[in-house]
Amino acid sequence: MASVLLVDDHPAICFALKVTLEKKGDLHVTTSNGERLIQQIHRDAPDLLLLDLELDGQDGLDLLPRLKQHFPSLSILIYTNQPAALYARRTVQAGADGFVNKSLNLDALESVCRLLLEGYHCFPQEAMELLRNDRPAPQSSQTLLSRLSDRELTVLHSLMRGQTNKQIGDSLSLSNKTISTYKVRIMKKCGVDSLEPLFKLLNEEVES
Repeated sequence: MASVLLVDDHPAICFALKVTLEKKGDLHVTTSNGERLIQQIHRDAPDLLLLDLELDGQDGLDLLPRLKQHFPSLSILIYTNQPAALYARRTVQAGADGFVNKSLNLDALESVCRLLLEGYHCFPQEAMELLRNDRPAPQSSQTLLSRLSDRELTVLHSLMRGQTNKQIGDSLSLSNKTISTYKVRIMKKCGVDSLEPLFKLLNEEVES
């Protein structure tokens, strides 16, 4: 029996996924909200990890490389609400083995999990093509946004959704002042005087 560890801080999502993945009887699912995750993986030794990018007090993009460093043979599937256009390529580079959006039908998600357990990789086609060709996306918006680090992109995306500095800081375990510093750094890197043009580029990437 294959074991799956689901890392998500939404109990309803955890319950629905556990029921879906265990219905055939050959998968065993345990859950985690992200706290003491490395210790839990050492203890449970799962075959597959489903990781949300948005965890309370943690950034999944920061967590992913550390997980692959500690557990290089562990298959990791990113399961998130974040748009693939912005995050799929970054998660590949950080060591993930697959990327799916939470809008995906649960039965389809089960199929993806089984593919990863068999040693396959599952990413949106565009992300795989970009990596295969080893080149940045042709759109000028993607080229501009690629200047940002994973953490800067996470902060920018949260700001676009209307979150305050305090809300973002709390979710990432950072201070308000640090978030303000990120905002200044983001504008400087992209050569803009306000965040509005970058919000527009983010929306274009999501809608494309």
